Amino acid sequence: MAKPGIYAPPEVTTPRRAPWDHVEELCNKLDLLIALMGGAVPAPPPEWPGWQPVIDKLDEIKEEIASLQVSVNGVWEAKPAVEIFNEAIKSATTISSAMVSWQKGKRLFLFVDSSLNQDAQIQVVGNIKNSVIGSVNINAALNCAANSKISVGMAWDDWMNYIGATVTTIVAPTSGTLTIWAVVQE
Repeated sequence: MAKPGIYAPPEVTTPRRAPWDHVEELCNKLDLLIALMGGAVPAPPPEWPGWQPVIDKLDEIKEEIASLQVSVNGVWEAKPAVEIFNEAIKSATTISSAMVSWQKGKRLFLFVDSSLNQDAQIQVVGNIKNSVIGSVNINAALNCAANSKISVGMAWDDWMNYIGATVTTIVAPTSGTLTIWAVVQE
C-alpha cells in the first residue's frame, strides 16, 4: 500500500508521438491488407525488403519438404525367438545367460518366464564381445516375481553388439525353472 503524499510522475522511457505522425504508414499497411484480402497482391513496399506473399513462401516450403524424403532400405523383420537361458535354479546365486547378437538389430526384446517359487532379479547386460565376462549393466535390474512373466524392450541408446542377462536369486528356490528368450528385429 502506498503512503499518502504527492509523488513526481515516473520518467518517460519511450518518446511520445502525436497520433498523426504515423498515419501514412498505417494507411499503407491497411491498403496492403485490403489488397491481400481481396486477392490482388500489390508490389511490396520498399521498406519491407525480402517480403513475399505467404502463398509463394508455402510453395517454397513444400519443395523443401519434398526434397527431404527418407527411404528405408529394407523391411524390419523379427528373427525367431532365441532361448538364451533355461535353468531350474536351486540355490541363492547369480547366473549368466548366453549372449544374443544385436549387431544388425534395430530393436531387441527379452521375455522372462519364471515358474520359480521365489523372486529373481534380472539384470540386462551388454558387451562389445560375445561374452558375459567384461559386460556392463544396462539400466536397472528388474524384479521377476515368483511364478510370473516380465519383458524388457531395449531402447536405441542401450545398443551394444551383444546383449544378455544375469539372474540373481536372493532366496534359494525349491521348485521351478526360469527361461529367457530374446527377439531381435532387423
